[in-house]
Amino acid sequence: MIGLIYGPKGSGKTKEIVRRANEALDVSKGNIVYITDSNEYTSAIPAAIRYVNAAEYLPENGSISEDALVGFVKGVIASNSDVTEIFIDGIARMLKKSADELEELFIRIDDISDRAGVHFCVSLTCDKLPKFLKKYS
Repeated sequence: MIGLIYGPKGSGKTKEIVRRANEALDVSKGNIVYITDSNEYTSAIPAAIRYVNAAEYLPENGSISEDALVGFVKGVIASNSDVTEIFIDGIARMLKKSADELEELFIRIDDISDRAGVHFCVSLTCDKLPKFLKKYS
């Protein structure tokens, strides 16, 4: 399952995904991972949640492909079978893509969710939600 937080830049998406990650601590029966591309919100995420700055694992040019992100997420799950929740903040920003370009990625994340039993919550900057994402909102 994928939960989606979306809206235009500056609309409070990161605050909302941080809030949801913190709330997950009270109900999750497993481990929680928060993936983003900066250290800006490390103080807002408790130590009980694994905070991952994906930028630390990016190539020197700072770009990441969908394949690399999917591989990274699969690696997180493979290294800890107790992961039940993954929060990805700013997925379009990390990939340097628009929301319209992410259909295949969401299909792949949805498949990972089904196979591994991991719930995803993803934040995405967009002014208008593409049709393929409506089922996640």
